[in-house]
Amino acid sequence: MIKINFNDKRIYLIENHRTLIDELQLKNAYIVFELNSQKLNYILDQLMVSDIQHFIIEGNIETNLSIISSSLSSITAAGGLVFNSKNEVLFIYRRKKWDLPKGKLDPGESIEECAVREVKEETGVQSLVIQHHLLTTYHLYLEDSMVFKTTYWYKMTSDDLILIPQEAEGIKKALWIHLNNIQFQLNNTYESIQDLFRIV
Repeated sequence: MIKINFNDKRIYLIENHRTLIDELQLKNAYIVFELNSQKLNYILDQLMVSDIQHFIIEGNIETNLSIISSSLSSITAAGGLVFNSKNEVLFIYRRKKWDLPKGKLDPGESIEECAVREVKEETGVQSLVIQHHLLTTYHLYLEDSMVFKTTYWYKMTSDDLILIPQEAEGIKKALWIHLNNIQFQLNNTYESIQDLFRIV
């Protein structure tokens, strides 16, 4: 299953919608079979104007993901869930939300290079080691048109104490917070960030 976030609404790509509805006990869900560009446009319109919270697209997940990404302006990004030896997590505070450092892929760089560069730029840490890929998240947001963003998340480690938030990017704070004390941050963050902490 793939989940695509749009504000407080979700699009699910899944092979069999019945398992999803039963598992998540979804209500107020709209189900689409055999996605095409016309059906995608309808879903995007409904995301904007309707009260429907969940849109379920049944079928081959990779095919449907390809239809969505090729139909919209697509952005690739990468970031890190960074731990230190004290079991603290590196958070940033931006746009009145707690978040994790991440950013857009530059031409010619790998996904992992992007993840390391963005964490360094946004928080000031220098000594970063990638442990492994954690999760890939997807979300839609509206600019001049609808944008489809894919973000690759990596578990990283660093013991740098000096943090310098990237104020030019609107980051007000960069803080190490112990894993046992992050509920305050999780209560004011994005669902994609909450998803990361569900698997670590």
